[in-house]
Amino acid sequence: MTDKRLPATASAAAQLRHEHRKTLSELERYKMLVENVQDYAIFFMDPEGYIQTWNKGAEKNKGYTHDEIVGKHFSLFYSEQDNLDNKPARELEIAKRVGRVEDEDWRIRKDGSKFWANVVITALYDDDGTLQGFAKVTRNLTERKENEDRLKNANVILQEKQIELKRLNESKDDFISLASHQLRTPATAIKQLLGLIIEGFEGQVPENILKIAQKTYESNERQIAIVNSLLKVAQIDSGKVVLQLETTDLNEIIRSLIAQYNGIIADRGQVISLALQDAPVFGYVDEEYYRMALENILDNASKYTEDGGVLSITSSIVDDRAIITITDTGVGISPENMATLFEKFNRIPNDLSHKVPGSGLGLYWAQKVIDLHHGTIKVESTPDVGTTFTISVSRGV
Repeated sequence: MTDKRLPATASAAAQLRHEHRKTLSELERYKMLVENVQDYAIFFMDPEGYIQTWNKGAEKNKGYTHDEIVGKHFSLFYSEQDNLDNKPARELEIAKRVGRVEDEDWRIRKDGSKFWANVVITALYDDDGTLQGFAKVTRNLTERKENEDRLKNANVILQEKQIELKRLNESKDDFISLASHQLRTPATAIKQLLGLIIEGFEGQVPENILKIAQKTYESNERQIAIVNSLLKVAQIDSGKVVLQLETTDLNEIIRSLIAQYNGIIADRGQVISLALQDAPVFGYVDEEYYRMALENILDNASKYTEDGGVLSITSSIVDDRAIITITDTGVGISPENMATLFEKFNRIPNDLSHKVPGSGLGLYWAQKVIDLHHGTIKVESTPDVGTTFTISVSRGV
């Protein structure tokens, strides 16, 4: 029987041929992969930077065919200024020293047009550490760059508009403040003169003239109230209000406010119900501004409550907060109007709004004041049943 096994040397040669064919096949597949990539320019350069290979992505992005570019130096893709600055050579030196270099900048096509490129250059060494050349991968990111530039330009324009808007807003506040001051002086003088006439200090006045004077006095009072509201809003919007915070008994503020306001409430045929906590309810507030904020809310509650209605005020302590509630039995606020309740110059339409004078500034100003106290105003309301305002501030230190 003949031994058909191959000699050891023949077997080794067959194995080598198999490995060689396998390697060639892998190289061919790798070459096909690189050459057919469309989105990336991938090519190899010799140690001096002269181009040795060229794939379809390079032709697509840079505009050169294989025959036009192979053997040329890769500095062709850099701007004139980059070449004057010796940028291509610097990038090769960095790649040699650290293994790779990455850059994003403008690159030049064959036709002279520019595109924004992300570039990675990798140094290639053999097993002995000898530099064989460089692999260069370039991706066209022009669209991303243009979008980023548009976004940056839009942000610059937005910032400029914000600065201009702030300037206009400051000018508006200055105008309102100045105009209000100028209006208040003659309005106050008119009030004083009318008061002299109505009180009879200027002699007996015919009844028909007295009625006209009284109506004029009331109109003048409303005008002064509007002017004062504009002044207060202009001050708080301009950031000129600085609170003097002290630990204060809020019950005493409410009692003082009711003593002042009781006559107006009585004239409207309304009743005030107080349910204040027996012990002092201390809050960390600016007494003057906090009192005026409560007054605006109480006045609003009274104006939008029919004659004979009830206004209820309570005080309490909840955790570290001092709580005041003001409840009315008035016309209430519909859910769709709740979102705009505290907007400047906003007056919500209801059954009494056509009878009630106002500027739409009272609640806006009150909320701004409570915000300065780092407090909150919460509102619950049912149309034709009534509204509850809950004002919360810190108890202080």
